[in-house]
Amino acid sequence: TLIALVVGGLAAAALTRRAGRLIRGFDALLMLPLGVSAVTVGFGFLITLDEPPLDLRTSWILVPLAQALVGVPFVVRTMLPVLRAVDDRLREAAAVLGASPLRAWREVDLPLVRRAVLVAAGFAFAVSLGEFGATVFIARPDNPTLPVAVARLLGRSGELNYGQAMALSTILMLVCAVSLLLLERIRTDRSGEF
Repeated sequence: TLIALVVGGLAAAALTRRAGRLIRGFDALLMLPLGVSAVTVGFGFLITLDEPPLDLRTSWILVPLAQALVGVPFVVRTMLPVLRAVDDRLREAAAVLGASPLRAWREVDLPLVRRAVLVAAGFAFAVSLGEFGATVFIARPDNPTLPVAVARLLGRSGELNYGQAMALSTILMLVCAVSLLLLERIRTDRSGEF
C-alpha cells in the first residue's frame, strides 16, 4: 500500500503539473495494469527480475511490488482530480509569504488532499489484499498471501483443508469489507463529495 501510495501520488502530482501529449501518454501508461491481466503482470515480474543485478525471484519484496503495481492506477485515479482542484494561487501566495516549496506543500496542498490520500491508500490496500493473479506466480511457499493460501488449500483434498480455505476467505472478506466501509466514511463528508 505504501509503495503504491508513494508511486501513484508522485505520478498524480506530476500529471497535474504538466500538460501535453507526453503527459497523456504517461497517464495511459499508468492505467496499463488495469487493462493487462494480473497473471501477465506476475509472469512479467518473474521473467524481468530473474537476472542480476535485479534477481528478485527469491526476495520477499517481489509480492509487495506486484501488489503495488496493481494498486497504482487506483491511487492515481483517486488523487488526480483532487490535486487538479487545488488552486495554484494558494501555493503562489504561500511562496510570496516566504514558504519553501516543501512548506507550501505541507501547509497548502496536504490539508486539501489529506482525505484523498487516505481513500487512495484504502483502495490500494483493498485491491492488493485480494490480488491473486499476479501473486500466484511469485508468492513463496513459506509466505503466501491470503488468496494464494486459499487456492492452495482448495487444491488439496479433505474437509479440513476446505474448512480452512473457507475460514481464510471469510477473514479476507471481512478485512476488505471493513476497509471499504472505513473508506466510505473517510471519503464523504455530509454533502457526499470529497
